Amino acid sequence: MDFSIHYFLRYNAQPLLFDTPPCKRVGMIVVIPCYDDELIFNTLQSLEGTRRGKSNVEVIVIVNSSANAPASAIENNRKIFAELKNKSKSNYYKNFTLLSTSVANVPKKTAGVGHARKTGMDEAVRRFAAIDKPQGIIISLDADTLVNEDYFVSIENNFNQYPKTGAFTFQFQHDFNSKLHSKEEIEACKCYEIYLRYFRLALKLTSFPYSFHTIGSCFAVTASAYTRVGGMPCRQGGEDFYFLHKLAPMTSVGEIKEVLVYPSPRVSDRVPFGTGPSVKRIIEDGAYRVYNFDLFLVLKRFFDCFDIFSQSENINLDVVPTEIIEFAGEKRLLEIISECRQNAKPGKNLNKRLFSKFDAFFFVKFLNSFTDESSYPSMDVMEAAKRLLEYYEVEGNSDIYGSIFRLDLS
Repeated sequence: MDFSIHYFLRYNAQPLLFDTPPCKRVGMIVVIPCYDDELIFNTLQSLEGTRRGKSNVEVIVIVNSSANAPASAIENNRKIFAELKNKSKSNYYKNFTLLSTSVANVPKKTAGVGHARKTGMDEAVRRFAAIDKPQGIIISLDADTLVNEDYFVSIENNFNQYPKTGAFTFQFQHDFNSKLHSKEEIEACKCYEIYLRYFRLALKLTSFPYSFHTIGSCFAVTASAYTRVGGMPCRQGGEDFYFLHKLAPMTSVGEIKEVLVYPSPRVSDRVPFGTGPSVKRIIEDGAYRVYNFDLFLVLKRFFDCFDIFSQSENINLDVVPTEIIEFAGEKRLLEIISECRQNAKPGKNLNKRLFSKFDAFFFVKFLNSFTDESSYPSMDVMEAAKRLLEYYEVEGNSDIYGSIFRLDLS
């Protein structure tokens, strides 16, 4: 039975893009959203230079624009799409099969990178369904991101080695090439990358079970796992965060610790969140302030209470941090914990159910509820990183960049 039937019947999937079915040897499909971005050709050339694994590879580029996109972006998209079509017809790339489409005039409400990523991933599901490959690998990449020469081999090997794992995230390091990017962009992006690693490691110390990077160019998922979670959300930014955190409770999400991608550190306003806008803001502000480290310690104290809820007969909120009670409300906390205890056995099952309620969306709202006027004002990113490294007992280093870049201390 076609594994994708339920998905396309139940969810609002994007329409068919390509009539020609893939060859049966296709095992990986890379999906790249592209909006007004000539760097797509650098990315494709980077993919061309990788070592091939056992499977054939397809690359789907979604050249997209919204109904209110500026004329300059629409014209640039037209040129990019024409060049992509020419390269497809001439079989310019030998390492993969290039497929591209233009999706224009997308309604403002749904337009953006999430819609484009979903369009390409839905098509990848159709193509894997056509050759009966529910374990086909859908790889998410961005138009301005270079890759390691072992990109395809490493991803394929990890999925083959761990067949029950539905998705993998992988390590990254922004491309700090001073010949391509300005000193200001590089220094600002170093701050941003420190924040990304700070956030993941700070979350990890809380004992939250799904502490992984959620970056659009740094994950891959099987076609069957993609359909089970309901596909990629159509968001203008943060779609990767929502998707991976919806996916994690449903299937194992592994981590490839090898650096496989090198995102651009350039200033950009193509998306509302992520590297480009953050780098721009850091340059403008001359500083970068992030979540107070002590808030993660509050979350840790709360998550540590889950074992107490599992072992005790009565629910005692005295053990819960005051900050959590004030944020969620005592009545609501009691309702959620009681419902979890009634519907799950003590131990791992109860903890899993509690984390399904107090999930990533809960802790992000919690973190965002604190302003600079609160008891937990934001911290300079370097100060936050120092506190984090002290917690992990990493020895002092004059080059804190080097410390935090050690692949998240793993």
